[in-house]
Amino acid sequence: MTIVCVGRATFDLGYACPSFPIEDGKISATHFWAGAGGSALNGAITARTLGSDVRLFTLLGTGSFADSVRAELQSFDVPVRDFAATGEQVLPVSSIIVVPGGGTRTIIDQQPEQMPLRDPPDSECLDGVSVLYCDGFLPEIAVPLATMARRRGIPVVLDGGSWKPWTDKLIAHVDHAVVSERFHPPGRHEADIIDAVRALGPSVAAITRGPGPIAWSADDRCGEITPPQVDAIDTLGAGDIFHGAYCHFLSKGEQVPDALAHAAEVAAQSCRYHGTRAWIGARR
Repeated sequence: MTIVCVGRATFDLGYACPSFPIEDGKISATHFWAGAGGSALNGAITARTLGSDVRLFTLLGTGSFADSVRAELQSFDVPVRDFAATGEQVLPVSSIIVVPGGGTRTIIDQQPEQMPLRDPPDSECLDGVSVLYCDGFLPEIAVPLATMARRRGIPVVLDGGSWKPWTDKLIAHVDHAVVSERFHPPGRHEADIIDAVRALGPSVAAITRGPGPIAWSADDRCGEITPPQVDAIDTLGAGDIFHGAYCHFLSKGEQVPDALAHAAEVAAQSCRYHGTRAWIGARR
């Protein structure tokens, strides 16, 4: 069975710095990395690293950065279906400044104009799929696929980093909403986030709080999970890695609290290294 990951791919330039640079100043990075990024892409590579078969549905387009991302995906054995219009450069490029001592990261990106999709997704895309993971981006792909997955009884997992203008259309077809503490449905800022999320349709809701406890609710059960505490060097992509791992463990048949706990272990270990791939080499 296969996990389909739908959403964002980027090319990232990452700099670990002793402090955030001042305006009109210069600073030397203590560590640098460059490569593929984006929440759905990072989630797909995580699930594949853990042993799941995966496919990534995203927008890559043309250009040297897109070619580099394709090569990296191939090196991790992650098949990709590119929905970008032929000949268009649509891949976002991000510059990321991480301050390990302060536990902060600052992201600067550019968003190319998104061109019309080619070959819209159809139901056959979901043949042999055990979990559909949506990172909250690319609603033109995610919403129809989530609708079809719900009809076919395929669990749909949402990575809810923040509420977006189209989230209401997507979350109506979601089974597992795993969201951050910044995720606030409109008009529900004072309500408990888990209750607010479940009221929108998902039967399972969980909220992550960085290194803090993960609260979850599933059917008539609820609880909290304490993530492992590690000496974090870089938290970049930890949420993406968490969601990819959660989908992997869910696909293997684990119950919600077990899948959340095991995903938290994987994400915590990733924070011990710079970037979003070094943890993989350490794991092997």
